Amino acid sequence: MHLIAHRGWAAGAEENSLAAFARATRDDAVTGVEFDVCRAADSRTIVVSHDPPFRTQNGLTLDAALSYLSGTNLELFVEIKEEGLVLAVIEKLISNKVADRSVVFAFAAIARSFPWGAARRVRQGVIVMCPWNVDRFVRRHAPDVVLLGWDARDWTRIAFRTWWSLFSLERIARRHQVPLVVGVAQRMGDLQWLSRQYLYGAVADITLIRGGSVATSVN
Repeated sequence: MHLIAHRGWAAGAEENSLAAFARATRDDAVTGVEFDVCRAADSRTIVVSHDPPFRTQNGLTLDAALSYLSGTNLELFVEIKEEGLVLAVIEKLISNKVADRSVVFAFAAIARSFPWGAARRVRQGVIVMCPWNVDRFVRRHAPDVVLLGWDARDWTRIAFRTWWSLFSLERIARRHQVPLVVGVAQRMGDLQWLSRQYLYGAVADITLIRGGSVATSVN
């Protein structure tokens, strides 16, 4: 199971930053980084940030991020936070020669606007909030990756694990022949549980799970 660092390393003060990417690069257990992109306040620049709008002068541009990440071996999971942005992001991934190790994805409301019917130069994915909706979205768009999991509310984490104790992650992955990525893990116990499932990868806040041995638990 691949270990993917949430927002470059973890949500918090250094999220979606070059410092976060550098930490992930130095960690042998981490194979990829997840980060968010949106438009800056000037509407012309694409920045690496979870919450738009963002002032360009204070933020990390996507160009600067990809310039750094192109020199690493990390797999890139790029969450598109706004409609009308995906084609520009794909072009930047291609021009920086990282398209072959990248996934662009979004929540369903934004992912519906992806160029699903065109030739895919970058893998495209969708976040499915409710597991029972996976079948419908896979039939409609045939995504290259499906992302699912829980949010910051603890009950959603409990509900997710309860659901999958009855309905196997492995079964849905095998049925559709699509890689599954789950997150966001913030506890070592959850990461260990995910490592026993039939998953391509798990997105995790590395700082919060560092109390355990990530390398021996997920590889």
